[in-house]
Amino acid sequence: MNDPFVPAKNPGPTKAAGPSLLACLLCRHKHLKCDGKTPVCGRCAATGSECQYTPSRRGYKGPSKKRRANPSSPEQTPADLAASFDPQSIGLVNVTPDWSLQNTVPFMPVATFPSSSSTSPGLTDYTNSSQPIRFTNDPLTPDSSASVPGDGYLIDIYYTYFHPSHPILPPLRFLYRSYLPTFLEQVIKFIGAHFTPAASSETYRPTVVSNVKEQEGSIEKLQALLLLAVVLHSRNERPEAGECLAAAVDLAFELGLQTQSFATAMSDGDPIRAECLRRTWWELFIIEGMLTALGVQSTYRTNMVPPEVGLPCEERIYQDGLAPPPPPTIAQFDNRVFADEERDFSSFTYRIEAVRILGRVVGIQDMVEGQQDHVEAIDARITSWFHHLPESKAELLRPDGSVDEMMFQATMIVNGASIYLHFPRSDLLSSPAMAAEVICGHHGPCSIPAFSHHAHAMKALKAASEISSLASIRMPVVKHTPFFICALVMSSIVQLAACSVKAGQMPDPSRDRLTLTIGVFKSLARTWAISQTIMRQIKAVSRDVMDMGLRPAMDQIDLTTLLDNGRFLMPDGLMR
Repeated sequence: MNDPFVPAKNPGPTKAAGPSLLACLLCRHKHLKCDGKTPVCGRCAATGSECQYTPSRRGYKGPSKKRRANPSSPEQTPADLAASFDPQSIGLVNVTPDWSLQNTVPFMPVATFPSSSSTSPGLTDYTNSSQPIRFTNDPLTPDSSASVPGDGYLIDIYYTYFHPSHPILPPLRFLYRSYLPTFLEQVIKFIGAHFTPAASSETYRPTVVSNVKEQEGSIEKLQALLLLAVVLHSRNERPEAGECLAAAVDLAFELGLQTQSFATAMSDGDPIRAECLRRTWWELFIIEGMLTALGVQSTYRTNMVPPEVGLPCEERIYQDGLAPPPPPTIAQFDNRVFADEERDFSSFTYRIEAVRILGRVVGIQDMVEGQQDHVEAIDARITSWFHHLPESKAELLRPDGSVDEMMFQATMIVNGASIYLHFPRSDLLSSPAMAAEVICGHHGPCSIPAFSHHAHAMKALKAASEISSLASIRMPVVKHTPFFICALVMSSIVQLAACSVKAGQMPDPSRDRLTLTIGVFKSLARTWAISQTIMRQIKAVSRDVMDMGLRPAMDQIDLTTLLDNGRFLMPDGLMR
């Protein structure tokens, strides 16, 4: 797309009736009827405004007849590949590239950060800015800043497969309503490339991280760093993921994202923008909690500040672009069990609460005294989490057959926290020292039981079974957070440890669950590199347990190498 704004061709004789099929950008933004005349429409001619058109990519039917008749013609371009690949082959459904930007949502200005050095136009009030107005000089389309021609379809793939698991960016219909920084667009495409054979993520990998790090501080940079932390961890690039996470946390505190007033002050009255900012903080809180548990870093910093930020709304409200209700607070959520009337909270909020529980498990690992009381209290909080779920949240499958991904992750994280709490205090491992090495990465008093060893073992096994049951939900597993891989690792190790206690005798239900888990690893290995490594090692340990009746030695799984001496075994999969 050499010139994104191209004059429309003469439409020829006008029809007797019916609206114009062409509308200029200015009329689209203002939701005004456009007569489609070129080179200047009647409305722009009357007001003296600059009139520009952008072509639509709707209705593309694949290669031309000439190309189909000439298979030996020059190589297909990335755009041809995008149009010809079959989404069903990898579980993708309803991926229809459409970048015509339907004018169903009004243009919404966004506010400027107080930083004078910010170069993030996405946070600029263009009415008072000296910067060039991007939407009149360079149209906002997926290919407008493409380093790879024709790769705009990767944004739609990102929103179909990754965004529902980590919904911090604006809804797709709002993404191009204001300027989208090139570095964030490239991160989106980098992630989207993992989900399709029509593109390679390695095309973007050499420069995608460095391009983000060299930017001035802004919300868009923070979002890019956070998304990169998730994806790099899933690619088994854990040190790089840790660097991105640390930079994201530093930037969040620098901007003041953790304060109650930030979202309101920086959204300039735009409710969608305000919700996006609140979600960015809470997603950072969640991802840092999971990666801290996984040993990527040692301190859970976002958990050390007062939880002032308002809680996110329900996904359907945000994704439909509706104005959310006034956000409730963490204090209101915590007091819900004592209130006379029940109040509804979003699935995202229960996901936040699950990570808060996990953070408490992480926080007691180095305690020398009083740990038993904390173990009992956390165990009660885990059980209470399930008891106080409203009926609407207890069922993960919606009436239309879709899955509530936020509640899916919340359930996964709570059960993972239960394994972290009980497994090292159980009788499932050969010694307390081995339990400490696997779970916490160091020796210490964390393996001292609060209940009997057997009681801890039963609680760990119950949680492992619950995580396995999540894998049985019939939907493309690639749509789940890649942290699901880590949760399944924990579940598998607990069940294999229980099997080894019985001299390798694996009951049929356990064997079936393990078979399912390995199948999920296999499916996710096509997308995430860490799953391929884990699958091979879990298979090897399973063979040893079933054939020889030995306890699974943790060095056989090589989790120390795989997870870089992570504090917990679950870290990769559990959290997202």
